[in-house]
Amino acid sequence: MTQGDLITTIQEELQILNREIDYKIIKGFDYHTEAKRHKFLLRQLHNLTRTYQSTGWLQRASSLVSTFIF
Repeated sequence: MTQGDLITTIQEELQILNREIDYKIIKGFDYHTEAKRHKFLLRQLHNLTRTYQSTGWLQRASSLVSTFIF
């Protein structure tokens, strides 16, 4: 499964889960397990789609040092 397919699958599952949670809220049922699954899927989606602003602490440190040197 490619990363794009995985992102699409997670988004579809989140939509289904949102409908289930909304239904349970309206009916007054407990939705604790669905909320946990929703939080997990959002974390997975965030990890798959985030872009890194820099490569790491070394690059940030070197750019900070270079601002004081030049």
